[in-house]
Amino acid sequence: MQEEKTTDVKWFVMRSLFRTELKTQAKLMAAGIEVFVPTVERVVVLRGRKRRVITPVVSNLMFVHSDVETLQPFVESDARFQYIFVKGGKQNERMVVVDEDMQRFIQVVENAEKPLYFNPAELNLENGARVRIIGGGMDGVKGTFMRVKGSRSRRLVVVLPDTLAVAVEVQPDLIEVIQ
Repeated sequence: MQEEKTTDVKWFVMRSLFRTELKTQAKLMAAGIEVFVPTVERVVVLRGRKRRVITPVVSNLMFVHSDVETLQPFVESDARFQYIFVKGGKQNERMVVVDEDMQRFIQVVENAEKPLYFNPAELNLENGARVRIIGGGMDGVKGTFMRVKGSRSRRLVVVLPDTLAVAVEVQPDLIEVIQ
């Protein structure tokens, strides 16, 4: 059995409890660690006034691109910042997202106007067609083109396995069907 190296840089799926995702993100980014927290802009009423605030899409969820050795001081100093472990896997196996999948996910979220987020279990990806985007800000991104709940049109769906899925509108002329 091969042990995990603590110096391998990976995208770790982590949690930051009690709505501290954005504060934790700022602290990690100040230390030079790449962090991605999927966010959405919402209108909320604070003290009788409507305000636009940026909030995380999924409470407590964040993706951190680093190695275990670099993250260890942050995890030890803040009890709210924790690794998420794989259910049903090996004991103490940290949940990790493949670099290519994470880069594709970030590219789609940053280039979309109004992304819709889903739990991957909510979607039946067999009903859609596998496509590749040619041109634009999402050039080269592969995903599934299908109808999703809450949308009249078909959308490109990109999935992070066991974690999160995003559906975005794409111009039909940028789509190439792949087998």
